[in-house]
Amino acid sequence: MKITLHKKIAAYFGCKFTRINENINQNQNLQTIKLIKQHKIDLILDVGANFGQFGTDMRNAGYLGQIISFEPVNKCYQRLSSIADGKWQIKNFALGDKNSKEEINISNKTVYSSILDVNEIGKSNFSNSIKVVGKQNILVKKLDDIINELVNNLNKRRVFLKLDTQGYDNRVIRGSLQTLEHVQVLQTEISCKGIYMDTPSVPQRLEELLNLGFSITGIFPTSRDKNTMEILEFDCLLIRTNK
Repeated sequence: MKITLHKKIAAYFGCKFTRINENINQNQNLQTIKLIKQHKIDLILDVGANFGQFGTDMRNAGYLGQIISFEPVNKCYQRLSSIADGKWQIKNFALGDKNSKEEINISNKTVYSSILDVNEIGKSNFSNSIKVVGKQNILVKKLDDIINELVNNLNKRRVFLKLDTQGYDNRVIRGSLQTLEHVQVLQTEISCKGIYMDTPSVPQRLEELLNLGFSITGIFPTSRDKNTMEILEFDCLLIRTNK
């Protein structure tokens, strides 16, 4: 049965048919925009930008402030550069907990590309999408080492830090501890059952984030085990509460 037929049947009974993921994304974007307005955000740091989906959503929702996106995969960087505007900067390197040169695994569906290797859970659930089809040498930098080159008067800015680095978010955070003091809203992806090697557990991630002075304001599942429907990963929205 096609989606169009589903929609017709739903309409006949006075209902609306919407994919579950669409609802989740809409709810998440609505909460994100509300937080941006509430906390008077004027700078978004978009780490793991892929093709610029997050930045585009924020622009479409009316956010007109500065965006700095970080995307190491050349194919994604080139496409992202073509859609960025005057207040949207694009950087062609990754962020992490040290300044280094690394090799990134480029997946068939680039959103799954990661410095980390895919594990069996990832392979069994995302098979062709997560399949590594190439590798690329990339630069990795600590955000704390470069933030003052990118942003003037950081102590006067209202920052939203968005992370989506396919299992690498905790390393990005460890390289951003000074910058985090100026972050009002944080979005990070957390793994319940990691799809990459060496990803930390939920308790480890949450303990780290709470100890840094953040509190959870939203949890949005992004993937589930195709057989058991267990949550594999979720986006976690947090706000600073100790400042």
